[in-house]
Amino acid sequence: MKYLTQILVNKRDALQHRLTDSYRWHQALWKAFPSPAGTPRSFLSRVDSCGQNYRVYLLSDRTPMMQPWGEWATREIAPNFLEYAHYRFDLRANPTIKRIIRHESGERKKNGRRTAIYDPDKLNEWLQNKAQQHGFAILNVEVGAPVTQHFRRKNRQGKHICVDFRGTLQVQNRTHFKNAFQTGIGPAKAFGFGMLVLQPLG
Repeated sequence: MKYLTQILVNKRDALQHRLTDSYRWHQALWKAFPSPAGTPRSFLSRVDSCGQNYRVYLLSDRTPMMQPWGEWATREIAPNFLEYAHYRFDLRANPTIKRIIRHESGERKKNGRRTAIYDPDKLNEWLQNKAQQHGFAILNVEVGAPVTQHFRRKNRQGKHICVDFRGTLQVQNRTHFKNAFQTGIGPAKAFGFGMLVLQPLG
């Protein structure tokens, strides 16, 4: 990802543009990257409630096209941004465990079922596993309380578990760490989860 965009949206304007849940936000941000049908659009997003506004972070491989809502500001990420050893991090994730589902015959189904994690120890374990997988070590972390977020997609109700992790990390495998920044961590990235927000330390 090469560009970071910050969008400030007044909540009244957001309501007027029907930005009411994570799926609506995804649809709106998708329009900022016009492409031929079937072309992948590579971006990560995060929406925070800040008083009378929403603050949206948008991480993308190309500059987004400004939409008729919000105040948009885009900057290119410095080439050395991912070359530090230590970072302060903020991760909004959808921590789940994939359960194995089997047919009556006992054969494993291709797609399992994701179950949300609520237990604090299990949430910390989930993050530690993701950190190891993505090339960094957690030095310290605060784990926010899990919050259930509801959304509506194609006339069907859905929900995600939302957990904020904040702390500091140390890079151990630069290649895997860069990939985590580029592609996000955990499931439901299209719904505003998985962006690794970083601040270099020293």
